Amino acid sequence: MKTFVFIFLISTSAIPLMAQTYSARVSKDSLGVLNNRIEILKATIKILELKTEESAEESTVEKLRLKLLEANGNATASAAKTSSQSDQTSSGSSFDLKAMDKLAKKAKSDANDAEKALERFNKQIAKVEDIRTQIQGEERKVGYKSPKVIFFYK
Repeated sequence: MKTFVFIFLISTSAIPLMAQTYSARVSKDSLGVLNNRIEILKATIKILELKTEESAEESTVEKLRLKLLEANGNATASAAKTSSQSDQTSSGSSFDLKAMDKLAKKAKSDANDAEKALERFNKQIAKVEDIRTQIQGEERKVGYKSPKVIFFYK
């Protein structure tokens, strides 16, 4: 009876030791494949982040395009007004020097604003193109890796 109790106590104390054994479900070759897959997923995440950044920059380009159109419209209107005023003075009507000077300054200011808007627009387009080249480079990197995952269950 004592031996039976002794065997029972030893077997119950050995159960937790058997429960802590680990048997691998994935072969060592599959571990390399899984690491490769993780790298591919990280690169895909980077591509998606670049695409969201590109879309944000594209919305900024659209805003700048509208500002550029507005600035060009203002410059064209100012230039037309200055031109019509100078035509009136050349045809012999009254000559107002202050009004001519004011119109010329406004036309020059509007032209400078249009040039600045064009420069900002071009800089923003360059940023978007740079992001697009980064996206293409990352997509090429991902294309070279094969995302095949093979599990060997034993």
